Amino acid sequence: MINIDISNIESQELIDYVEQSIQDYKNFDINLLFKADYNQSRLIRSLVLFLFEKNNINVPWKNRFSLISDELINNSIEYWSLPLDKNTFIIKFTTINNALNISLEVHDTGKWMFAKNSIQMEEIKKQKSEEWFENYLWKRWRWLFQLVTNIVDNLYFKDKEWWWLIVWINKKLELVPQ
Repeated sequence: MINIDISNIESQELIDYVEQSIQDYKNFDINLLFKADYNQSRLIRSLVLFLFEKNNINVPWKNRFSLISDELINNSIEYWSLPLDKNTFIIKFTTINNALNISLEVHDTGKWMFAKNSIQMEEIKKQKSEEWFENYLWKRWRWLFQLVTNIVDNLYFKDKEWWWLIVWINKKLELVPQ
């Protein structure tokens, strides 16, 4: 697993580091430590787009995963962490039988006064899945549930020690031979 703190790094520096560190773009894990700061979302989005391009996965999937990474990161910042806390974002690609399995995972600090645990998030997910999309507008978590659950195969929540919340998604994409 590649571990990197991106708190004080520029986008191109991150891309260069990852490019030097990954041997197989179809099988890797990257663990990013990032500040609970919206500027960090831009860095992660650039990296996600880069990794999809390296796997010859283009529009619409690379853009969808750019949106998903933004949504996961932004929710971890906005709803679960205090300013400048350090959160974790994990990107994992594995290839089995010509299918790319993608996992994106965010760990937040759970320090925000209205932070939710995994059971509460599963309940909210169930409630939101029963509502019509029009009812989502202007409600918190609308995009996490509407966008993400319509694109990915699975959306999970798990509690971590010290009240941290882990949110992750999985998606399996069939690879097109080049």
